[in-house]
Amino acid sequence: MLGFLDSTDVLADTHRTLLSVFSGSYSKGDGTTPSVPVELATLHAAALSAWSLLLTIIDIHAFTDPNLTQMSGLLDSPHLDVRMAAGEVIALMMERGRQYDDDCEWEAGEQLIDKLRQLATDSHKYRAKKDRKTQRSSFRDILRYVEEDCPPNIQVRFGLETLALDSWCRKKQYDAFCQVLGSGMNLHLTENDLLRDVFELGEKLVPLNMAAHKQSRIERHLMNQANFKARCISRAKNRDKRSAVIS
Repeated sequence: MLGFLDSTDVLADTHRTLLSVFSGSYSKGDGTTPSVPVELATLHAAALSAWSLLLTIIDIHAFTDPNLTQMSGLLDSPHLDVRMAAGEVIALMMERGRQYDDDCEWEAGEQLIDKLRQLATDSHKYRAKKDRKTQRSSFRDILRYVEEDCPPNIQVRFGLETLALDSWCRKKQYDAFCQVLGSGMNLHLTENDLLRDVFELGEKLVPLNMAAHKQSRIERHLMNQANFKARCISRAKNRDKRSAVIS
């Protein structure tokens, strides 16, 4: 979190430090999954999750490691936390890549898509029922984005305001702040100038404009829903065009 809020001078060092930690769960040279104790896997997942927060702001052309192939290997980990963190990174990588270039190199191949499908429908009995449910829910959203270009569409209401989490980057940033601030998140969204700047909420509301803000909230919600639907349709069409060109 400090690396995210600090200057860009420390990003490269933080990137290298976190990479040196979670790379311990990478597939071996022969493609097999390493045997990692639960405690160490938890550390790897935490480092990967922290790195994914940096991914929301760093220049994606500034590094070549990690890549989609390495993240795909992490989906084979026996540890749920590692698989979940890797899936989130895959969605973020593809979103950042698509923001820069519709034909970016961070596009999922059939092998990766097959893995995402399996995790989105996993019914293996050797996994705990709660773990299977959590995994399926998360990977359904990731698979939908990979295949259809439809990002998250979550509305967070606090006071008279609404924060739209309409991208994987925005959702990751919100989740990271929630981990730090806990139950005080809504209060900070209302009063904390730093958070309001991060999430582009504008100036804090004052009593004089609260009434007008309340009246327009429904209109904004309806507009956001319409924009989300139109964006998904447009992205799906663009994806179809790219697929036709590739084939």
